[in-house]
Amino acid sequence: MRRISWRALPVILGIVLIGLVLTASLTGQEPSREQLLTQLVMGSLTAWHYDSPSDMTLWSAQAFDLYLKALDYNKRYFTQGDLKILAPFRTKLDDEVRRGTKEFYDLAWTLLSKRLREVQGYIDTFLAEPLDFTARDYIELDPKKRDYPKDSAALKELWRKLVKTQVLNVYLDLLLAEESTAETLAGKFQALKGRTLQPELEEQARAKVRNDLNRVIRRILEENGEDRYARYLNALTSSFDPHSNYLAPKVEADFDIEMSGTVEGIGATLQEEGEYIKVVSIEPGGPSWQQGQLKAGDIILKVAQGDGEPVDLTNMPVDEAVQLIRGKKGTEVRLTVKKPDGQIEVISIIRDVVSFEGKYARSMVIEAGKNGPKVGYIALPSFYHDFNNPNGRTAAGDVRKELERLKEEKVAGIVLDLRDNLGGALDDAVKMAGLFIESGPIVQVKNQKGEIKVFYDPDPAVVYEGPLVVMTNTMSASASEILAAALQDYGRAVIVGSIHTFGKGTVQGLFSLDYYLDYLFPEYALFKPLGSLKFTQEKYYRINGGATQLEGVQADLVLPDLYTYLEIGERYHEYALPWDQVAPLAYTPWTGAAWNLAALKTNSARRLAAHPGFASVQKNIEQVRKQQETTLQPLQLAEFIEQQQKVQLEAEKLNTASLPPIGADWNFIGRRAQDEVHAAREKEWLDQLRTDYYLEEAVNVLLDIVKAGRQAAAA
Repeated sequence: MRRISWRALPVILGIVLIGLVLTASLTGQEPSREQLLTQLVMGSLTAWHYDSPSDMTLWSAQAFDLYLKALDYNKRYFTQGDLKILAPFRTKLDDEVRRGTKEFYDLAWTLLSKRLREVQGYIDTFLAEPLDFTARDYIELDPKKRDYPKDSAALKELWRKLVKTQVLNVYLDLLLAEESTAETLAGKFQALKGRTLQPELEEQARAKVRNDLNRVIRRILEENGEDRYARYLNALTSSFDPHSNYLAPKVEADFDIEMSGTVEGIGATLQEEGEYIKVVSIEPGGPSWQQGQLKAGDIILKVAQGDGEPVDLTNMPVDEAVQLIRGKKGTEVRLTVKKPDGQIEVISIIRDVVSFEGKYARSMVIEAGKNGPKVGYIALPSFYHDFNNPNGRTAAGDVRKELERLKEEKVAGIVLDLRDNLGGALDDAVKMAGLFIESGPIVQVKNQKGEIKVFYDPDPAVVYEGPLVVMTNTMSASASEILAAALQDYGRAVIVGSIHTFGKGTVQGLFSLDYYLDYLFPEYALFKPLGSLKFTQEKYYRINGGATQLEGVQADLVLPDLYTYLEIGERYHEYALPWDQVAPLAYTPWTGAAWNLAALKTNSARRLAAHPGFASVQKNIEQVRKQQETTLQPLQLAEFIEQQQKVQLEAEKLNTASLPPIGADWNFIGRRAQDEVHAAREKEWLDQLRTDYYLEEAVNVLLDIVKAGRQAAAA
């Protein structure tokens, strides 16, 4: 991420923007804040984006579709009749931007607010009396498998079913909580067999659902205009590509807090996905990371302060949800979370200061058995770089130090862990690759004009020459992919992990709209603050010519994991920039230690087939697949309870399965802790490593390479 000054941007943009704003002014009216903001954002993107659309009619259709999804992702409000009214605007949003009007935005909100009030009436009507759960009835929960309701009658029928399914879920929770005779979940479900509907609990469930749903509707209707318009602008910007976004002033402030690393909270990055709040990533070393239950891909349904009443997050803007989740150090937040396998969990996390310390590189020596060789392990959670301090810490500098330390320990090989590393400083990725090779190109970067810049290893010295395994997964992105790709292309390392990495092969810049407003239109300073614009300005390419965009880096040895089946990655983002290639560069492959990849795959497959940990992973994958396919939910009480019993017990069985620690005869040797705090963190890390069978397999692959190298040397 780069912060950009307006002085570094093309002067021609000023002419474009002046023309746009004058278009609105020529009507005899001063531009509104929304008009000025829209034209600043769209003019900037048109001038600077890496791949500004040539077909603005197609862009309009994409923006139209994105905005409808932002308003009604689950197809619960708009009818097909509403969409027919809005349809003429689908290919005319570029004209609206040019004219400085917002008829589509206003009309969409008018129709949505009308439907919301209509739905509010349905909710109150349905929940005024006890519901009938005896009839065989079903609802399709996956919006991709059903169309928008045809008309008001179909909308009412949809909400009859939605209300019933909500009440059933709450009713079952109340039943299970009330069942005190059984200690296990299986025992609680067994106790429910043959039990008839409990009227008092059904009434409690209806009351709770009525409050929750009305709160959701009110939240949407009472959303302030600035937040609502920011959602519209994000539909316009995201239609260029998923990483180009408008950051409203509140979001920009949150972004700055996140970058500073001084916020007190749980250490998780969240984003809106339709009506829900989804966990994008977990901050290494933060409270969520230490607690261990919250994962990327989880949906946060509710938030409670300690033992307080949970607040439903449905349809809540992500910045409001963040405010509920953040809090003072030492306080408890309880998150009601829906896991990818469908299980609902309540996760308790004690808030703490979220600092950068968990992002720093650290190493461990692993003694692989009494007579086995010592191997080194380096975990790198991010590519950090303190640009404000010339003597500050950098990822490349710290990894160099860890490599020197491990060499002093005379390790036979090293595992470099880039799992869940979302990237960071490009400079550090380039320098880090250079630690393992003599010299040569590392990555190519192409700008909007098609100009290509090649980044070379700046240091001809090789810090570490021995066997190297690099661990990746689907959450390894950006700079992680640059490093892994370079080491793979040089034949310097074996890449072990998910089928592919994230696939984010683009570079974004960030600049303040207020600066440009001051420069071009100081007379409109009353509209400040306007926020910032984040936009894609460059694209990465491997030294072999292929982009990391979309495809990511393919692992040499694939380890099965759940991420692969959760639709996480660039390829699942709408309107992501395509994969392409440029001319390959001249480079000299590594001539040091080699390996037989086919033999490594054979040995790894044999170990995976016999490993209880990976057997558990496979069962989890199968359950998630089944859950994704089973989206038709019964609304008859006995059938509903039977379905939920099966889902929840299967999930609990997988989550509570006890697995043996990795490398039963391995010894982990970390650094001597400086104080009690560091000692506690070192112990937490060690406890995590002892149950990390992905690390176990990576080490075993490294041992295979070491063994083959010794045999070749002896021959």
